Order: sequence, then structure tokens, then C-alpha cells
Amino acid sequence: MAAELELSDSLQQFIESMGVFFERYGISRIGGRMLGLLMVSERDLSLDDIAGTLGVSRASVSTNARMLILYGMAQLVTRPGDRRDYYRLPPDTWARATEAEMDAILTMRRIAESGLAAARASDRAATEHLEDMIAYSDLMLEDRRSVLEHWRERKSGKDRKT
Repeated sequence: MAAELELSDSLQQFIESMGVFFERYGISRIGGRMLGLLMVSERDLSLDDIAGTLGVSRASVSTNARMLILYGMAQLVTRPGDRRDYYRLPPDTWARATEAEMDAILTMRRIAESGLAAARASDRAATEHLEDMIAYSDLMLEDRRSVLEHWRERKSGKDRKT
């Protein structure tokens, strides 16, 4: 049975702040609120749990859950004998989100390579813009690999000061 989670006013404000923050960066406000809710939940949440707690439709929760899963910020959980889907914050959320970002950057780079191959050699502006896009993609990938490596070291305790 789905139940609306009882949250303190400060946790409700945190969840709303997450929605506003992520909305500024192209994720729907509901998606950001869902992420905030998953971050503070002590248990896996069904679509009904999330919809009831956030006061939004199940359809909206379902749509945003797929997006959060795509970005590595939610994990689908199933239970034997239960047809409902449940969601949780993955244990390696930030690494997964970084990997999803790296996949997007790599896709952008491939598109730029395709554009560069299609551009005529005499089209200097297109060639320059596409070469810049490839170089920028390479830099971003290098940076994200480094961030991911440092994050994993920190999570494993190698980087912790004792």
C-alpha cells in the first residue's frame, strides 16, 4: 500500500530546493524533487509513494523516473511477487551520473566528427567550429575521467585523512 511519507518542513524545503535547482539546468522541477525525495528516503519508493508525497501525478513520476534512471540518479527495484516498480538512489549515484555525462559528451564528439567529415574542406568556419567541438569534448572527457577516478578513490577511503 502506498503511503505519503511524513517529512519535516525542512526536508520538504530541501526537496523543493532540489526541484528548483535542477529545473535551472534542464531537468524538470518534478525530476529534481524526486531526486531530493530519493536522497532522504530510508526505503525504496513506489510510483504511488512518490506521487502522493510530492502531490503530483503517477504519469509525471513515471516519466521523470525514466529520465533519472537514464542519468544514473535513480535505480529501478523490483520485488518477487510484487508487480509494482520501486525506486531508490543508487549507491554510486554521483559516479553513475558522471558516467552518463561522459556518454553524452562522447555522443556529442561523434556528432562533431560526422559533421567534420561532411564539411567541405573549403568551409573554414564549419571546420573550425567542429574541430573546436571535438577538442572541447576531449577536454571534458579527460576532466570527467579524472573526477571519476578521484571520486572513486575518495569513496574507497584511499583519499581520507585519518
